[in-house]
Amino acid sequence: GPRPPGTRRRRGRHRALAGWALLAAGLALFWLPLRGMGDADLDRMNGLGLISVLPAATLAGVVVLVAAFAWALSLPGARRALPAAVLLMTVVALHALPAVLESEPRFPTAWQHLGFLDYLGRTGTAVPDLDARWSWPGFFAGVRFLAGACGVTDFTEVLRWWPLTLQLLYLAPLFLLLKAVRASRRAKWCAAWLFALCGWVGQDYFSPQGFTYLLYLVFVAILLVWFRGARPHTGRLRPGEAEPPPAGRDRRTVLLTTLIALFAASVAGHQLTPFVMLGVLTALVLVRRCTLRGLPLLLAVLVAAWVGFLAEPYWSGHFDELFGGLGGIGGNVSSSVTDRIGGGDATHKVVLYARVALAGGVLTLACWGVLRRRAAGFAERSLPVLTFVPFLAFGMQSYGGEMALRVFLFALPGACVLAALALFPRVPGAARPGTGAARRALGPLAALLTGLVLAVGFLVARWGNEPFERIRPGEVAAMNYVYAHDRPTARLLWLSNDPVNSVTPAMPWGARDMERVQYAPTLAPRDPAGVGPLVTALRDAGPQSYLVVNHGQAEALRLDSGYPAGWEARLRTALDRRPELRRVLSNEHAAVYEVGRRPAGEVPLPRPGPAGPKVTWTPWSVLGGLALLALIAVLTAREVLRVAMAPGPRRAHWTQGLFWFAVPLLLVFVASLVQRFLTLS
Repeated sequence: GPRPPGTRRRRGRHRALAGWALLAAGLALFWLPLRGMGDADLDRMNGLGLISVLPAATLAGVVVLVAAFAWALSLPGARRALPAAVLLMTVVALHALPAVLESEPRFPTAWQHLGFLDYLGRTGTAVPDLDARWSWPGFFAGVRFLAGACGVTDFTEVLRWWPLTLQLLYLAPLFLLLKAVRASRRAKWCAAWLFALCGWVGQDYFSPQGFTYLLYLVFVAILLVWFRGARPHTGRLRPGEAEPPPAGRDRRTVLLTTLIALFAASVAGHQLTPFVMLGVLTALVLVRRCTLRGLPLLLAVLVAAWVGFLAEPYWSGHFDELFGGLGGIGGNVSSSVTDRIGGGDATHKVVLYARVALAGGVLTLACWGVLRRRAAGFAERSLPVLTFVPFLAFGMQSYGGEMALRVFLFALPGACVLAALALFPRVPGAARPGTGAARRALGPLAALLTGLVLAVGFLVARWGNEPFERIRPGEVAAMNYVYAHDRPTARLLWLSNDPVNSVTPAMPWGARDMERVQYAPTLAPRDPAGVGPLVTALRDAGPQSYLVVNHGQAEALRLDSGYPAGWEARLRTALDRRPELRRVLSNEHAAVYEVGRRPAGEVPLPRPGPAGPKVTWTPWSVLGGLALLALIAVLTAREVLRVAMAPGPRRAHWTQGLFWFAVPLLLVFVASLVQRFLTLS
């Protein structure tokens, strides 16, 4: 017969305690073996990256953490503490590994972004001629302001813990977004779990993209929870489901203002994120899952205004180069996917194939989730929009060969929720005791198997590039030497397999004096004894020029481009034997060379260019700018009135009147943009 209530409660407590024990065991297995690891252990990494040197007990700890979460999903009732604890501790474990193990903060581009803060701190201005990112300085200006207000001068620990902090912050808007999904408790927890395990894309370093992605998650969560269109509910609400409470007009007005502010911050901070925001919003309006029907026009005007006016140095003079990829979907996909899996170390190719397989697997599971939800009686529209609209970005440009990663990043919220709904499409009703228990166990079992694949794949895909994305103390010392000798300017040559297209060195470059140090990629010789072209390039670079040979760049050449093992040591030996060179700094991680006899000529003075924003004003541009200001005010007022006023003839009168008032302003603005593009490109 059925068990008494007291027996069921005791059994539930015992199962919960078992879950907590699994969590404790997983954390102990994961962290305790790492206590003695240091730089010497990390130097033994092979083409698989960090996973190749992690202790077996640590890998076993990952498995136990996955098992603990699957166990938490199998518990009856609305238990939150255990799955929340496992989720948070797993995010910390997976993303804090380099922060704990490595002596310096990781990732070269994160160090380069410190150079933007350094320049802002010294001059208080943006300089679009120095770098295209200065046309979108919002992120750097915001961080610089907060750092000054808080008295932060050393950003080392900011760089170290920024990725983990962002990954934890991403969970908050994700859980808010899940309020708009008709799904069971287990499905929602599983969605958050899958999202955490898919965070291997690697855009969470100190950058505008990582921060504006957080804004994107908040943006879509607000849209889906408080501004979704009316929809017919298929069937009754099932256990574990909930409908968000309706928001009053005052709250919706504040939320609308928040949406506009989030978008404006993204427009000022990043090139790509606003377009994905706009695409998702427009698609939600078209499928009638968003009531803000006029907001896409306002946001389109904002992003067009920024690109057309304030980002002029980005496109002026090289319009075809930047926008020539529009519509070239095949070329953009191949440059982001197939072209990256070329020659190189055979072991390291496993990392690249793992990324493709993980992304493809999650998207396939998401498609299956759509089909299973349909079979369960649910018609999904919003989640497919979140998942598949970002793929339209392939029609824009290759984004330096990184568009595939960015597309998958933006597709993740919708894809992970749909993937979770593939495992838990609905909550079953009452069934026979034996059958019901068996069916309830299938979802957690599927989550366990999926989690094991994704967790192990995470370690390979996320940290597989660590041999050259890791920053070593000797490399920091080499760059500090260059900064100490860059008055008035200096030129630093570094080794690349393709000096035309591969222009990002694997070293902590650009952290200071961005207007004084010029970085020049130089072809790395396949034969390490053939250093004659390097000597010539260093001599031709002029006075106060240096050549750096560092371990991170050598590892990148070995793993990505097939340079032989031991190439760096033999190259340094060959350079040391050249009498016309002088080694000015040397350690186990880097060496810096200069020409012994100073080349003729004067060292050029720094020429950063005019302070931004740099706008070329013509009569048409002035007219378009004035029309733009009025247009933004009119469209904003129209959307606020639509949300703040009660439905009826009076609201319709005002919104229609403002729309027709905006039409001539819009035409003038568009005409001015066309004139600017035709004359300045």
